[in-house]
Amino acid sequence: MIKVLKRIKFRIIEMPVTVKASAAFLICTFIQRGISVLTTPIFTRILTTEQFGYYSIFTSWLDVVSVFTTLKLAGGVFTQALVKFEEKRDELIASTAGLGTTITIAITLLYLIFKDIVNSLIGMDTFIIICMIVSAWATLMFDMWAAYQRVEYKYKGLIILTLVVSVAKPLTGILAILKTQNYKAEARIISLVAVEVFCFSWLFLLFVKRGKTIYNKRFWRYSLSLNVPLIPHYLTRTVLNQCDRLMIKAKLGYSEAGIYSFAYNLAMLVTLVNSSILNSFNPWMYQRIKTGEYKKIARVSYVLLGVIAMAALGLTAIAPEIVRAFAPIEYYEAIWVIPPVTVGMYFLFMYSLYANFEFYFEKTRLMTVVSTLGGVLNVILNYLCIPIWGYVAAGYTTLFCYMMYAVAHYFGMKKIVKDKLFHIEIYDIRIIIAISAGLLCLSVIMMNFYEKILVRYCILLILLFGGFLKREKIIRVFNEL
Repeated sequence: MIKVLKRIKFRIIEMPVTVKASAAFLICTFIQRGISVLTTPIFTRILTTEQFGYYSIFTSWLDVVSVFTTLKLAGGVFTQALVKFEEKRDELIASTAGLGTTITIAITLLYLIFKDIVNSLIGMDTFIIICMIVSAWATLMFDMWAAYQRVEYKYKGLIILTLVVSVAKPLTGILAILKTQNYKAEARIISLVAVEVFCFSWLFLLFVKRGKTIYNKRFWRYSLSLNVPLIPHYLTRTVLNQCDRLMIKAKLGYSEAGIYSFAYNLAMLVTLVNSSILNSFNPWMYQRIKTGEYKKIARVSYVLLGVIAMAALGLTAIAPEIVRAFAPIEYYEAIWVIPPVTVGMYFLFMYSLYANFEFYFEKTRLMTVVSTLGGVLNVILNYLCIPIWGYVAAGYTTLFCYMMYAVAHYFGMKKIVKDKLFHIEIYDIRIIIAISAGLLCLSVIMMNFYEKILVRYCILLILLFGGFLKREKIIRVFNEL
């Protein structure tokens, strides 16, 4: 046994740093999302559905607020800039942190002027909204630092900080709720923000110390010129993610919003796989675009789509069992929300395959047009469908909009390819359609057998066996990333 452990240790030491880093980023994402999901059964039992709904609405509005207070400066444009301005990374990071802080302060002052109107719109008091703004700023600092760690393949610090924060958030949340009698949802929110401020705010000082500036006209102009046009795009992404919960709360109440949010959070288990892959895939893809290795991009993308489809289908298959395990009986209807939202996560991953070309060639205005149309469509469908079919309808409007979102960005990518790459065919769309159609059909079959666990699990085992037969191809792709 000791010899085996020594062999494993030796192999890990001998691994290239890129492989170690990719594995570490995968672990970070699983820690970050996994602990959050695994502690859900605790929160569903110490919070009522209404309190759980209030906290979920806070996180939904947080996503909206962060678009305006931070301009999503740590997003795709920032990752691309870290590659493009490799020789001035420290100055780029410091000035971007300065820009994000300046915008946050400006938005806070503007909010305080119009706080009564904003409070009425959101349905929360001033202190909680200030918590939103502070949380968005602290998270921006972490996201910038994490993006830098990934580009530089520095993984040890990222693992440590991710582990500390991922454990501290639910632990302090549970303690705060148990110590509070009347304001349990607020206690959950305040504990979350406190951990983020304590663990992330020091990164701003680190950026300034290394970059020796908070203002660089070139980088501020670069960030603003690309990110401001992206506000509708990021806002649309947020609308697609959060609009359903906000509209369910407005039309049906906090309790229904809580049940839907619980189902949505479970469906987000698929994003454990999504995010883990994208953390390595996006920088890798930018490098392949830079070197013109388009066939390699396509080959890897097909396999990754298959992996995400299997993850989505697996979660759909076990939805009844996982809901029973994670929450009391009041939440059981959530099983009908999980399948459409889970499949929607697959189409959201597909969007990245196309959007990375838009980011790389700085066609942010094209992204904005495409994304805005998707957001408007989602709002309209939710407005029409939720009053008629209830909160379950929101899952299907989300799925439909993610499908349209991916299709629209595909044609956006095609336009860029036509203009920049002389009609090179990046993807064989027939393969992508086949994988997507298979996922949709099998998901419907799984739902029809929710009362017959043996049938569902037999189908799932057959599919897993097929994946096992293709294991060498899958392993080669992950090794390449």
